[in-house]
Amino acid sequence: MTSTFLKKAFDPLGLTVDDDAGQIFVTSGTGVVGFRVAMGLLDAGYKHVRVGIWKGKRQIGVDNSIGQKVLDVLEEKGATVIAYDWTNEEDYQMALAGVNTVFCTIPHMHASLDIFTKFLAACKKLGVEHFVKISFYEMPGDPYSKTVPFVQFQRQCDELITKNTLTTRMTYTVLGASHQMSSPLIHQGPVFRDEDETANRYVTASYAMGVNYISPNDIAKAAIVTIVNRKKHRNKTYNLSGPGPITDKEVCKHLSKFYDKKIRHVPVGYNDIVEDLQKRGFEKWLVKDLAEFEKVKASGVEEYSSAYPKDFELLAGRKPETFDVYLANKGSMTLQENPDSAPTHVEL
Repeated sequence: MTSTFLKKAFDPLGLTVDDDAGQIFVTSGTGVVGFRVAMGLLDAGYKHVRVGIWKGKRQIGVDNSIGQKVLDVLEEKGATVIAYDWTNEEDYQMALAGVNTVFCTIPHMHASLDIFTKFLAACKKLGVEHFVKISFYEMPGDPYSKTVPFVQFQRQCDELITKNTLTTRMTYTVLGASHQMSSPLIHQGPVFRDEDETANRYVTASYAMGVNYISPNDIAKAAIVTIVNRKKHRNKTYNLSGPGPITDKEVCKHLSKFYDKKIRHVPVGYNDIVEDLQKRGFEKWLVKDLAEFEKVKASGVEEYSSAYPKDFELLAGRKPETFDVYLANKGSMTLQENPDSAPTHVEL
């Protein structure tokens, strides 16, 4: 079942590749991590990759045409692509039939624990053997991330997964990741691309504190390792972080270079970031999530070395990417990150 190419791809890390990884279902082919995982497996020569393309109503304003473009890229690479809706239980049978391994990235949507509970039950019923899920990372002594509704939801899902091992043979790996470097491109990208240069501004409420940003390339790399080498990583939780704290002022400089235009950094307070998000038309629940994430950044907890565990280096055998390296790798970006160019390959 496992190709020679895939084994060679992981030989430098001294990893074995489980022959029983089997059919892999990636829940979100349009997501920044899900797409990279699917492409990474396909580029390495793995032939048994099924990918779900979200067919429900998109809740963060993503152009629905992206789904068709992603489908074309993945099918050309050899994936089996299906239309998939998290909220429709009838889709679970089609998505999970014959699947050994699930890679789950729950979309940033108005979260429902009930939906995830039903999906997890379907995985158990249909014989899924290993479940790999992305979550938000945990920092020692951090009381702030608990105020983010999306983080609360993720942690509840993680708890369901870990408890599931008491009643089923399905194993799990949870990958808690810090703030993704792709977030400014997705949530503020339309502002950065505006032809009116007076509108090109990067609005943050992190109060000049260092932020723990991680590249989606790194998250995908860690995910692939745990998917193809599940025996070593079963029933474990890892916390993935970036290379070190970076201020949003520095991030703004990298964004200016990426977009080839001057982008102004506009630091504001919490109430002002809420107002800015509302003006950009985000739904109420998403405004709450994004604003509360800014509180986490402003708390300063990510300036401490304890916020940067070595789990990623343990899994991937290299140091995390810096922000400039992530932005330079345009060929690996999804259409959500860079709508002007379709992805061609993935470098992890």
